[in-house]
Amino acid sequence: MKMTTSYTFKKLITNSLLAVAMMSPVAYLQAAETAPSAPSQAALHRTVTLEKADNFRDLAGEGTPYQTTSGKKLKSGVIFRSNALELSDSDIKQLSSLNIRHIYDLRTPGEIALHPDTEIPGAKWENRNLLGWDDVESVRTGFTERPEKTIAGAEEIYRLITNDEHARKEIGTLLNQIAENDGAQIVHCSGGKDRTGWVSAILLHIAGVPRDVIMNDFLLSNDYSLQSITESFNKTASQKGVQAALAFAPFMGVQENWLEISFNEAEKNYGSMDEYITKGLNVSPETQQRIKAKLVE
Repeated sequence: MKMTTSYTFKKLITNSLLAVAMMSPVAYLQAAETAPSAPSQAALHRTVTLEKADNFRDLAGEGTPYQTTSGKKLKSGVIFRSNALELSDSDIKQLSSLNIRHIYDLRTPGEIALHPDTEIPGAKWENRNLLGWDDVESVRTGFTERPEKTIAGAEEIYRLITNDEHARKEIGTLLNQIAENDGAQIVHCSGGKDRTGWVSAILLHIAGVPRDVIMNDFLLSNDYSLQSITESFNKTASQKGVQAALAFAPFMGVQENWLEISFNEAEKNYGSMDEYITKGLNVSPETQQRIKAKLVE
């Protein structure tokens, strides 16, 4: 097959990234021609559709709000999760109508310098560098070598953001801020899927959302971020070659076992998620109740 400079990713089913990453470039291109279409973005429920942040969504769930184990619904419009907020004028106009008062950016200084957030009128921005690193570029470069290395690296990142003392301190501070601050709030990182995914899972657990619903919410990044994943794959293929793009492909989305790693680590080290939040993150039961009151009707 003749290789081209455009490596289409639009037909990739994003929750099969590992299988795709194990293909040769020629095999990938052959499969892309006959693969079933990826989930339609039109079929996804969206409270707000942003041009520049496709993984922006309501923590309470898009469409019908999530329910707790006791049958109560989550409140919409309280906390939003997102990828990086480099926004268009239209995006700013939409977000300005949501009463956004606080934005928590979980990225490293290097990521922020490369892609700074756009200011949202009336919203206070602050950085909670979850990883504690200066940048992630060296890690990203390592993830373009082999898919096996990418998978192993992703798993290690989930262990780190769960167990690392700095990460736990940052998450704990963030949760205490969410409990105290008024107005709508946004939590985001670069892709809105890993650091934001774990924080979102913790918030949903505090709200009393069932574990299978939390997992489904985590995996939705594969659908909502399809445009970003496509652009990332094509950019990597163009700059570093299709083999590098295939190696990096698993980390463009998320996989179920990654969130399971974080849950397992928290429960192994603290006995339960509740104890992890109370003792590991230093978030008191009273603060957790205030968070729950914000999130649940």
